[in-house]
Amino acid sequence: MRSATSYFNGTLYRKTLARFWPLWGLWGVGWLFLCPLRLLNSYFTDYAWRATSARDSLLWDAQNLPELLESGVVLALFFAILCAMAVFGYLYNHRSACWTHALPMRREALFTTQYLAGLSMMLLPLLATGVLTAIVEVSFLPMESWGEVLSALLTWLLAQCGICLFFFSFAAFCAMFTGHILALPAFYGILNMLAAGLWFLVDALMNEFYYGYAGVPGALTVVEYLTPAEILTRAVYWFSGTPDESAHLSSPGTVAVYAAVGVALALFSLYVYRRRHVETAGDVVAVAVVRPLFKYGVSFCAGLAFGMFTAIFFGWSDLPILIPCILVWTVVGYFAAEMLLKKSFRVFKAWKGGAVMTAVMLVLCLGCLADVFGVVGRVPAAAQVRSVRVEIDMGYPYDGGRTLSADLTDTVQIEKILVLHRAIVDHQDDEGRGANSESDYTSAYFTYTLSSGGVLDRRYRSVPIYAEGLNTKGTVAYALRQIVEDRTLVSMAYDFDGFLKDGRLTSAHLDRVYLDGKSYDGNLYLDDYRQELWEAVQRDFAVGNIGARYLFEYSKERNENTYRTDLVFEVSRDKSVSAVDAATGEVHYETGSSTECLYVTLSPQARHTLAALEKAGVFEEGYSLIPWDTDYDPRYPDTAAGNGWEIVY
Repeated sequence: MRSATSYFNGTLYRKTLARFWPLWGLWGVGWLFLCPLRLLNSYFTDYAWRATSARDSLLWDAQNLPELLESGVVLALFFAILCAMAVFGYLYNHRSACWTHALPMRREALFTTQYLAGLSMMLLPLLATGVLTAIVEVSFLPMESWGEVLSALLTWLLAQCGICLFFFSFAAFCAMFTGHILALPAFYGILNMLAAGLWFLVDALMNEFYYGYAGVPGALTVVEYLTPAEILTRAVYWFSGTPDESAHLSSPGTVAVYAAVGVALALFSLYVYRRRHVETAGDVVAVAVVRPLFKYGVSFCAGLAFGMFTAIFFGWSDLPILIPCILVWTVVGYFAAEMLLKKSFRVFKAWKGGAVMTAVMLVLCLGCLADVFGVVGRVPAAAQVRSVRVEIDMGYPYDGGRTLSADLTDTVQIEKILVLHRAIVDHQDDEGRGANSESDYTSAYFTYTLSSGGVLDRRYRSVPIYAEGLNTKGTVAYALRQIVEDRTLVSMAYDFDGFLKDGRLTSAHLDRVYLDGKSYDGNLYLDDYRQELWEAVQRDFAVGNIGARYLFEYSKERNENTYRTDLVFEVSRDKSVSAVDAATGEVHYETGSSTECLYVTLSPQARHTLAALEKAGVFEEGYSLIPWDTDYDPRYPDTAAGNGWEIVY
């Protein structure tokens, strides 16, 4: 008779399930409370108060049963590692490992039997819960609703089983690489968050070294897909349905892909298990080829994480101090990993590996410091830019034109933005220069969409500008001056064209005025003249009598040409639109109205606006505008003219 290779042992399978019945029993009882018992409790509670609504309440709960999947991801994440520790626990004790592998079974049969036993602990209770839930739904709901509720139940069951398949396979995969029971949950937790953790560390390091760095476009998407709990939680978000769209999961395809990855991990785990040495029971890392990766990985992560933490803790923000902190913790992490691998404190003979790792980290830090990859100095050419999203501080006064936030496609405007970008990069070390002249700070954020389809993102905060550079090409002050003097860009900053779009002008008032020479405590409303004032502001802006921008807060030019008084317009918009939450994908339907305000600082040259205010009787009633060159303080309104310092409350 021909012999066949067995990949499964029924006796061992049943013994494993019987041995660990409290574990899968607790899992099953938990889901019984979450599904059928919760539905029954909801039904009978509503029935006691109002019998007619009990069935509707049960129908709603049954239709939205997949809402439990978000919690199911977290539950599966934790329960999977418990099951893996239970069924593969024999690998972590030398006596039990030798005894188990002495049984008349091939390793393939051992692994497959234990793997299926652990997976059954998760899936069989779910199947039983699904059957009991279906019985409850069929028993208490009318036949015409069975199709809908059973479809929702099947969606929950399949998705939850797919999630459990992935997480248990991942836990089994981790179990193959360690010989210590406590190392298994540690590796499992770390590897689940490894991509997010590494990206956080590398991103933080690049933020320290690269001026203007704002992340790598697309990197977060990759990191999210390598962080299973995060992406699966989003994928199983349940849309309860709208009049135009049926209820569905956010991304069932993602769940299916992760389930397929779970199958691949199980097969790879079998491959590792067949080559695993029994003698490695008790070792932190049981596979020889993974030991160097573990050692150098711990060293790298310890150097970045604890090095930056130490610098932040002591307030050492300078790079010459940050680099030694990273190197010191790199060495500490290396020898700590060596101690775990050798299970001994006598590890300093391995100093050569520590020296190599320290040298690698030093080269990495110095390479970032020298910007060998050209990250800091990269400014695209005008021909490479399809469009640019900008957010630029437009200087003073503090009104609706303070920030230019717009998408620019005009080649002339893009060229001005590129000139500013180049000036910021070229003068990144200008902090403290020009101390004898007027100085201030600005900020600029650029997101370029390139002709190649790529994206370049840069963020510059607290960029110094100096009055001595206003007329010198290549300086930040000169480049920014060209932008704030461009009336088209200033109009975009105020958003005059979009302010009244899909809305109606409902109010206008003056903010901060004098009444009979003293500070007026409140706003002066001019609603009856709101349209005339709006048109007057537009005429003044068109001829340049209003909306002028000044780069320095306490300049003489600004003092002489602006008031402290703002003219504030309010617009009301009706809302009956749907909005999609970018984080969860949830659709929100909003109704009602919203109010937005636009502040416009007045100036002595705004003759059309001042004439409209005079027509409204503002000045006849004893009100007056507050000039900027007054040491204005609402607490002490009678203070004399002074130095122009502004106190904001």
